[in-house]
Amino acid sequence: MTIRTFVALEIPNDALSKIIDLRDNATTGLKNVRWEPKEKLHLTLKFLGDTKEELVNEYISAIEETVSKFHPFELTFKEFGIFKKENTPKILWTGLEENPQVVRLADELDETFGNFGFEREKRRFKSHITLLRFRGYEDQKKILSLLGVNIPQINFISEKVIYFESRLLQSGSVYRSIQSFNLKN
Repeated sequence: MTIRTFVALEIPNDALSKIIDLRDNATTGLKNVRWEPKEKLHLTLKFLGDTKEELVNEYISAIEETVSKFHPFELTFKEFGIFKKENTPKILWTGLEENPQVVRLADELDETFGNFGFEREKRRFKSHITLLRFRGYEDQKKILSLLGVNIPQINFISEKVIYFESRLLQSGSVYRSIQSFNLKN
């Protein structure tokens, strides 16, 4: 049996609250938008997708070994951005200033899971948090106005990596923490 899984860096609640407040203030009056809920906001380090349930404990050990080499990360929100497909907005995200250690962690997780047979990333890692998945009925002009918003310096420390299961339901995906790993202090 398989489950869908991914590995993510946890973002502290106070930092998420600040970016959500900034987003909400810039899009006041916007209707028909299903923002990603705060409890689902994270920085994906490695999306695994279909994962053999019987190997989850091996994956936990591999993540623990990889994460144990890293200290907490000091991060800063940088900008709002859009991922497009065929010139149509698909995802609104908030990006972070590049942190070479986060990139290294993502690369090491990619290599670790590549050794298990998971597909390696073809694109360069981009630190971002998905805020909205466009469904096609949103006021795109108002949402795209976020691209011009200057984000004040919002610094935070991220101290935890989480291995998640993602269940796809008609109402959207639901995440369940399988295991969390504290970065070493």
